[in-house]
Amino acid sequence: MSLPKAFQLLRFTTYVAPRRLISATACTYGIKSRWQMPYRVTLKNRMKEMEKKGLLPTNARSDFIEWNYDSEIYAFGKRLHEEFDESLLRQALIDPSYITRETLRQQELGVEVPALQMSGNSELSTEGKDIIFDYATKFVRATHRVLPEEGVSALVDYLTSEELLSEIGHGIGLKDLILTEEYPPSQVTVVNAFQSVVAVLNRSSGLSRCHIFVKDFVLTQLVGKNIYDIWKIEDPVSILSNILLQNGREAFEPRLVFQSGKNTIQAVYQVAVYCEKQFMGTGMKWYGETVNAAVEQAAWDALSRLFQTTEAVSPIPFEKPEQLNLNDNKNMPIDNWSIDRASNIVMC
Repeated sequence: MSLPKAFQLLRFTTYVAPRRLISATACTYGIKSRWQMPYRVTLKNRMKEMEKKGLLPTNARSDFIEWNYDSEIYAFGKRLHEEFDESLLRQALIDPSYITRETLRQQELGVEVPALQMSGNSELSTEGKDIIFDYATKFVRATHRVLPEEGVSALVDYLTSEELLSEIGHGIGLKDLILTEEYPPSQVTVVNAFQSVVAVLNRSSGLSRCHIFVKDFVLTQLVGKNIYDIWKIEDPVSILSNILLQNGREAFEPRLVFQSGKNTIQAVYQVAVYCEKQFMGTGMKWYGETVNAAVEQAAWDALSRLFQTTEAVSPIPFEKPEQLNLNDNKNMPIDNWSIDRASNIVMC
């Protein structure tokens, strides 16, 4: 019995696989062709590369339609849990360059005498700078009483540096609140605004509240920092020798207490320093590649013990600043530093 003609034709017809439909994910993102995905990946990579090189235009937050400057000013104080005088806070966020730009813009529009009811933050910035410097100096002296005045100055310079204050200003959200000619605002502009905010807080809530603000945002930057990464001592061996000499002590005696890999490229040495049979320090954390380097590390440790800046000392009491004796008395300079003030020399 022969099959119908239609079945015979189907028997010898070439099989054609059905076309694969576009996935739901591709439809969601509009990818309907196989060339679109690599195309978009290429665009994304180009954008990342341009962003690294700083070639992408940066849009200010105020360029968006939902921006509300009044609400942002209100939220700024609530975010920091501080009560600011609103008019002074607005002035603190006005850079002088913004007033200059607005004046020129009004003159271009035909206004001969522009009526701008605003003032820049130059005066407030100077006031805030003095407050930060004064409190930081007193706080560092009170928490590091044995540290020479040169070390205090180095720490204060670090705390009041433009790099650090600018980073703090960005952290509390000043970047989009500052009215300035440029965007994004420069480092100096952010620093001036932050210092002005400190001055406004002083005028609004008093000096004690202002000091708490400076402590919480500026002075806490010392947490986890090695003092000697900030205060660079060029020659610790000479400084230790001079301190012993001016205090009527004998010269320190370095003693080799450990060595390994002598005469190899991986040689390490550990040296301890003694003065009049009293142990002063040793390079416990850092070993020297040479004996001289090991002596230098031991001198570092001896100075840190004399200045009471080792890791074993109590942490800075940020929670109870009222217990500190803040005054204008300077610490002893390193040239006249007295070893009698050191109380942590271990007696052998």
